[in-house]
Amino acid sequence: MFMKLKTRLDQGRLALVMSVADLYFQPDRVQDEEIIKELMIQYPEEGEAIMELMPAWKRWGYEEGIAEGIEQGIEKGIEQGIEQGVEKGQAEIIRKLLLHGFTPEEVSKAVELPVEKIKKLM
Repeated sequence: MFMKLKTRLDQGRLALVMSVADLYFQPDRVQDEEIIKELMIQYPEEGEAIMELMPAWKRWGYEEGIAEGIEQGIEKGIEQGIEQGVEKGQAEIIRKLLLHGFTPEEVSKAVELPVEKIKKLM
């Protein structure tokens, strides 16, 4: 039915009809995937047009993209937090060694960092 409407309506009106249908139709992803497979078999030349008629699929893609972005952001944040924590802990150890009378060269050997970096923390 929507394929016939697509030939008769302009993009704006078709989008309006699809958005109204999307409001009242609660999509089931598994069922929709089966329907899409059947339609692709019956109308292989209309594959792209069929996908355009599925606003719920666009929403799912958008939601998945956001979730993936959040997940990657959280992972990156955790990695950065761990890295900063290690650096702060290392800096604190270096300061304590220096306060206890170790030379920058001795500390450099102990923590395996360049002497220049040790001197910056002094």
